[in-house]
Amino acid sequence: MQRRYFFAGGLAGLSAYHFKAYWPDNNSFFNDCRQLPDELAKHEIVLSAFEGLDTSQIWDGHVHLLGLGDSNSGIWINPRSLSLLNIRHYIRFRFFLNASCPLPNMSVDEGYVARLKSLHWAHRFVLLAFDYSYNEQGKPLPDKTAFYVPNRYAAQVHKQSPDTFEWLASIHPYRKDCVEALEKALLNGARGVKWLPPAMGMNPASPLCDRFYKAMASWDIPLLCHCGDEHAVSGTNTQTYGNPLALRRALDQGVKVVIAHCGSLGSNRDTDKSPNGAHVSNFELFARLMDEERYNGLLFADISALTQINRVGTILDTVITRSDWHPRLLYASDYPLPGVVPLTSLRLLHEKQYITAEQLEVLAQLRHYNSLLFDFVLKRLIRVQGQGFATSIFQTRSLWLLPT
Repeated sequence: MQRRYFFAGGLAGLSAYHFKAYWPDNNSFFNDCRQLPDELAKHEIVLSAFEGLDTSQIWDGHVHLLGLGDSNSGIWINPRSLSLLNIRHYIRFRFFLNASCPLPNMSVDEGYVARLKSLHWAHRFVLLAFDYSYNEQGKPLPDKTAFYVPNRYAAQVHKQSPDTFEWLASIHPYRKDCVEALEKALLNGARGVKWLPPAMGMNPASPLCDRFYKAMASWDIPLLCHCGDEHAVSGTNTQTYGNPLALRRALDQGVKVVIAHCGSLGSNRDTDKSPNGAHVSNFELFARLMDEERYNGLLFADISALTQINRVGTILDTVITRSDWHPRLLYASDYPLPGVVPLTSLRLLHEKQYITAEQLEVLAQLRHYNSLLFDFVLKRLIRVQGQGFATSIFQTRSLWLLPT
C-alpha cells in the first residue's frame, strides 16, 4: 500500500497540529509484524507492569475477531472495504489487517487467530462476534454492514483454544429470533453480548429492545456496548445511537452494561432534559450515569482506546483521577486498534508527562512486536499527577463469569 493512499484516506485534511500528532513516532505507519525477542520481554519496565497482578484474572474484554472469509469461518466483508474505488473504506480495512499481522502461509482467517495466539501472555482474550445491521422490521441490511463475524465462528475459535479465547455474541435486538439466538449463544459458551449501535443501526432506547433486555436481565448476561461517536467501523452511521443516555432503558430493566471506551467521543442531545435537549459531550453524559447511585453494580466501563491521541487530555486525565470509578472499570484493548500505529502517539504521551523518556523508548520497541502487550504495559505505566489505573481494573475475569 503506497503512502499517498493513507493521506487520501484521511490525514490530508487535518490541521497542522493534528497532522504532527498523528505522524508516527518512528516515521513508519505500519507494523513490522515481528516476534517479540526475549530480552525485550524480560526488560524491567515490561516486567514491572505485572507487579501485584494475578495474571489468571486478566481478561482482555474487547478483542475483535476479523478475517477475510477465506476459510469456512462465514466471515463476510462489505465489498467497498476491498475496493480501491472506495479509498477511505479500503485504507481503513487495510490498516486493520496490518495491525493484526495475520501469519503467512495460511488463510487470513486462520492467520489472524494464529497471530493472536502468538501474542498470548498468560491472560485470555474475549473475542467479539459482529452481527449484520437490521431495520426496525427485522430485515438484515448487508449494504449498511461493514462486516459480519458469525457467533458460530467465535464459538468455534473458543472451543479450539479454550485456555486462550472466550467470546461475546453479537445479536441485533431487532431480529425476530434475537432471544432464541441469545439462548443458543449461551449454550455455546458466550460470556455476554457486544453491540456497536452507531454502526449496526440499533437504538438502545427503543422499545424494540425490551424483549432482548428482559432475557438478558433474567439470565444476568452482561452487555458490552459502544457509546460515543464511532469512526473505526462504517455501517448505518447513526451517531445518535451512541448516546450513553440511551442505555438507561437497559439499566432500568436490570441489564448489566459495560460502556466501551467510557463513551468518550463526540456529543449527543441531553435527552434527560428533553428529546431535543442541548448537545452535550458523550463523555459528560457517561459521567452522569456513572455518578448515579442506582446504577452501582449494574453500570461498568472499559478503558479500551483511552490512550489514543483523540482521548489524551481531559478524558484520559478524568478517568485516571476519578478513583471512585476504578472498581467499575475494566481493562480492554480494542484489538487490533493498538496495532494501528498512528492512533497512539508515545511522543505526545511523553510531552504531556504521562510516561517517562525511558518508558517511551521501551514502549516504542514493544509496539512493533506485540501490540497487545504494548497496550497493556502502556496502561499499567501511565500516570496523571502520580496516579495510575488501579490494579483492580486489570483483574476483570469475575465480571465475565456467568451465574451457574
